[in-house]
Amino acid sequence: MWFGTITIFISLVPYEKNYYTFFQKNVINFKKGYLSNRMEDFKSIIDRHHPILYKIGRAYATPDDFDDLYQEMLINLWKGLKSFKGQSKISTWIYRVVLNTALTYQRNSKKKKHSQVDIDNVQIISDGYSTAEKETLENDIQLLYKAIRMLKKEDRSVILLYLEENSYEEIGEILGIKSGNVGVKINRIKKRLQEHLTTLNYERA
Repeated sequence: MWFGTITIFISLVPYEKNYYTFFQKNVINFKKGYLSNRMEDFKSIIDRHHPILYKIGRAYATPDDFDDLYQEMLINLWKGLKSFKGQSKISTWIYRVVLNTALTYQRNSKKKKHSQVDIDNVQIISDGYSTAEKETLENDIQLLYKAIRMLKKEDRSVILLYLEENSYEEIGEILGIKSGNVGVKINRIKKRLQEHLTTLNYERA
């Protein structure tokens, strides 16, 4: 199925190379008094888990809103770092923080309409693809994110965690739902997502 193929492509989308510089410009200034060691710890965490922020940000924000949401995610992670006690995996904690941030941001956002995705904002950097193949992948990835944004907010969280290859148990732990219900939700969401993709493909044709 087309959906099964596109799940592979989503991992090929590169993330912002200068995200730490972005963080320094927008967040660090109001935290100047903190020790540099804590900042280095934070940088190391973001280095390892930045794709989580990128993909969730892309799914919950339009291109015009992405930077604002991204900044909110970084701020909330920074603020919450001192409260992380290691009772769960760091990736589980990050998912919870950024998903809650994305949901809150969207609820508070005055921009309710989805703008057209700018294809120039996404580049797939891979020597293994021809120019034509890269263009096809870029279009498919953009289409997938657009279809994901058409889902209900809660469903977006589930499918994003599924696309990140989290287990049902991990998804349940992150979202606070029974793992036995995760598979049922995923099957329902995949069907709905496939319907959105079919509609978008028809409109694109």
